[in-house]
Amino acid sequence: MSNSASPAVGRKLSWVTKLTYALLPLSFTMTTMVMTWQMIYYTQPLAISIGIVTTMLAVGKAIGGFITPVWGYISDRMYSTAFGRKVGRRKGTLLIAAPLNLIFYVLLWVPNMPVWFYLLINIIYYGVYPGINTVVYSLPSEMTDDSKDRAQLVAVQQIGGGVGGFALSMFNAYLFKIWGADSWEPYFKIAMIYAVLGTVLLVIGALCIKERPYDETTDISSADKGAAEKVGFFGRLVSVFWNFLSVLRIKTFRNYLGIFLSQMTFRTVRGQINAYFIMFVLLLTPAEVSLSTGFSFLFGMVCVVIWATLITKLGGMRAYRLGSWFTIVLFVGIFILGLTHGSMPKATVTLVFTILITLFTLGNSGIVNAQTYVQSFVPDVDELVTGKRREGQYAGIQSTLEVIVNTVVTILVGVILQAVGFQSGADVTTQSPLVVNVLLYMYCGTVVVLAFVGILLTYRMHLNEKTHDILVAESARLRNGGSMDDVTEETRKVVEDLAGMPYEKCWGHNNVINVSNKA
Repeated sequence: MSNSASPAVGRKLSWVTKLTYALLPLSFTMTTMVMTWQMIYYTQPLAISIGIVTTMLAVGKAIGGFITPVWGYISDRMYSTAFGRKVGRRKGTLLIAAPLNLIFYVLLWVPNMPVWFYLLINIIYYGVYPGINTVVYSLPSEMTDDSKDRAQLVAVQQIGGGVGGFALSMFNAYLFKIWGADSWEPYFKIAMIYAVLGTVLLVIGALCIKERPYDETTDISSADKGAAEKVGFFGRLVSVFWNFLSVLRIKTFRNYLGIFLSQMTFRTVRGQINAYFIMFVLLLTPAEVSLSTGFSFLFGMVCVVIWATLITKLGGMRAYRLGSWFTIVLFVGIFILGLTHGSMPKATVTLVFTILITLFTLGNSGIVNAQTYVQSFVPDVDELVTGKRREGQYAGIQSTLEVIVNTVVTILVGVILQAVGFQSGADVTTQSPLVVNVLLYMYCGTVVVLAFVGILLTYRMHLNEKTHDILVAESARLRNGGSMDDVTEETRKVVEDLAGMPYEKCWGHNNVINVSNKA
């Protein structure tokens, strides 16, 4: 896609800027600690029942998922405040969310409190945290229009998160070995270490980010108000809901949404039943295939670098197809292994599955990096439609959809397995043949079918190097005072194809942002 930075963003990003951006996903170790150890902390040292804990966490995550677009809405509109214009809209949002995140993160780990306290704190924590990840995920599009820089930012984001997760698992294993894991104190002390470290990384990263300056396209409050003098609280609520839905009118986003949902769904299904597949289909134990964890991490980091390079040469959609075809071939191989493992020595099954699932890191890395890279270009189409830059809006929507997909998949997997007679606590050899077959087809079939659906959908995405160059040039022309009447026929066709609406209805002449706008 376009390799020329727009005047709104400035020069190409330095490697210092890119590496300091990595501090933001690296700070996510705080969240990884929550996801990995919170349930164990509540059910073991604090002795809260598993039913109460799972309900409490589900409620917190669900509420957080639906609050996420609110943070995207606030982040996009931070320039309407004096603080935002002085500090920056993304930087300002991070500096507001970081101390709130720290306070409620610490309160999650306070021991021996009543259940209602943990429920309340979890709800608030999961409502505050999106103020951070919404901004972090919007930054590749916010910080630059240069496609190579965006690909590198996406890669840095993946590497930062991966390094943080791996370092946490290694460091935690060391600390639990020293301090033990039977009482609440080790969990609390480890969580406090990450609270301080994560917040420091977050603030340093926030202070170093680059963002688009205050101008006509980043002042979204004018579009919200329209002819009105101000927008009241009820009007804001309506606007948040409308902005969440009205993006579906943009053709490129609809196409991207199909790609995102297909890969997100198959990766979630595979993750949900991975241990069941290993135990009940291949008749192995997770420990027997866990020896590759360290190697898989190192291999995964190499894969991210490989795909960052390939994406800049092939483009997002061709890279996505390549990663998807590679994944399909691997899971056909895993399916064959699932059918024939009974005729192989156990050591052979373990070795073959470990190789295949490790290689899946390469395919999965290509899919995730290409999808994230393409997502960073959707706001460029949105700018042509609305005349405004709304990176936060799309980051918020995507985070909410991740919560919805995770919730729906978790429920469906449970319902399906219960319907076919899955026995909790059963020995690996006592599950019925129907359960084993359902796990085999669900594990492999979901990946193969939805990866193929994603491949088909990429051919509907016409956002490539040529069309993006045209799109960015037209936005720059209109931003600098050019007339819509002077559009060339080629540009008109590209804009209408990507936007899915007549050219005359673009550049804010619609109600995509403001439902009351009659223009």
